[in-house]
Amino acid sequence: MLAGAMRRFPLRLKIAGFAAGLVLLATGLVALFTVILPWRAKLKAQERIALSLADKAFPLIDLRSDGGAPRAYFDPSRVHALVANSSRGQGVEIVYALLWDDKGNLDSAASSVNVQPLQKASETLAQLYLRDRNRALEVLALYGRQPGIRRLRIGLRMKLPDGAPHSTIGRLDLGLSSVAIDAELRRSLTRDAFVLAGTLFFAVWSALWVAGRIAQPLTDLSAAMGRVREGDFEITAAPSTRTNDEIGDLARSFDEMAQGLKERERLRGTLGRYVSGDVAERILSEEDDLALRGEVRHVSVLFLDVRGFTTISEKLGPSEVVALLNEYFDVVVDRVAAHGGTVNKFIGDAAMCIWGAPKPAEQAERSAVLCALEIQSRAAQLSGERKRRGLTTVGFGIGINAGEAVAGNLGAAKRLEYTVIGDAVNLAQRLESQARAGEVLVSQRVYEKVASDVEAVPRDPVKLKGKSKPVPLWEIRRAKVAATEAA
Repeated sequence: MLAGAMRRFPLRLKIAGFAAGLVLLATGLVALFTVILPWRAKLKAQERIALSLADKAFPLIDLRSDGGAPRAYFDPSRVHALVANSSRGQGVEIVYALLWDDKGNLDSAASSVNVQPLQKASETLAQLYLRDRNRALEVLALYGRQPGIRRLRIGLRMKLPDGAPHSTIGRLDLGLSSVAIDAELRRSLTRDAFVLAGTLFFAVWSALWVAGRIAQPLTDLSAAMGRVREGDFEITAAPSTRTNDEIGDLARSFDEMAQGLKERERLRGTLGRYVSGDVAERILSEEDDLALRGEVRHVSVLFLDVRGFTTISEKLGPSEVVALLNEYFDVVVDRVAAHGGTVNKFIGDAAMCIWGAPKPAEQAERSAVLCALEIQSRAAQLSGERKRRGLTTVGFGIGINAGEAVAGNLGAAKRLEYTVIGDAVNLAQRLESQARAGEVLVSQRVYEKVASDVEAVPRDPVKLKGKSKPVPLWEIRRAKVAATEAA
């Protein structure tokens, strides 16, 4: 069975059940040692007294010899006297005495019944005895176990004068009245039952109250943890949990945890403003801060730069320059994120964007080119709005290349930056330097990947720094309708 499908038992019920179990166990032990065992001891004492009385009444054996073997002789008067006199301060009441011979036959003449104690135990048997003595003796012989009567069986043996082994000559069954002892037992058990019920009620009520005092703070903490799980890091432990015990310690630890998560979330948000969201997630998920070591990735790299920025910055104040760049770079960040890319860094008035690192990207070249076209379109719209407001406008030159590059943390142990390096990155930057405002230039490799999705015109090959031969260029004019709908 799954853990979620298991039946849930509240803590307060568990504590109340445990307390009730302890009360029941304690009461049971008290009843055992103060009621049950004394009751059984009284019954054993009764049996010992009865045996003692029987020993005094016997031997009823006549050892006379008339020329034959010794014979057993039972005197009925002694049996009747044993039954009749037992209740006279002897500590035991004998209800009946049934005498059996060595053949197992009931000797009705030698058997005796005391009617008075029999009436206490069974009025019906007493009335039967008064009407039909022999029938009553048969009933007692067959059904010796009656309420309020315990049967004690005593074997009768004869010891011969010459030291021969004992010889069984019969059996004596004594019916001992336990009416008084059983009545005392019932009174004790009834008293204990009332005590148990009261104690159990008080114990369960007290356990529920104490359990509630314990469980409620835990319930409040559980609810607060649920709020944290939903992302609410402003929550704090409820006042009911601020006790001077282990629950209070747990509440304080919870507050510290929530504060730590709040700080981590703030750090995540702040980090996401300075590095891309993908890089921030990767950094925070690494156990080793230096684990983002170099790895070879196939990437598409987009460089863009503000054209004529030097002249513009001379005319505007510092705050105006920052506001201008931030408004245009909002467009860049929004479009790059929409196309699954990563804004790796801003370099003054330029930006470097990557597809394929730190997370893999399908059709990285296509995504980068379509993103560049949308950036130019949105930047043109923004420039039109700013012109209508009489504000300064700028334009982007964009260059895109694709290829193998090394991606990872670069720098020193005290200052790291996640980026990509390699010839493919350098070429993208060189292409950007050839682009005029509003243009998107791509390398031959990128064009071959997106030729079916865009309209492009070739540009004359140019000699770029670091390249021994002129590099062919393509200017991307617009995306085809089908490519735009698919994007």
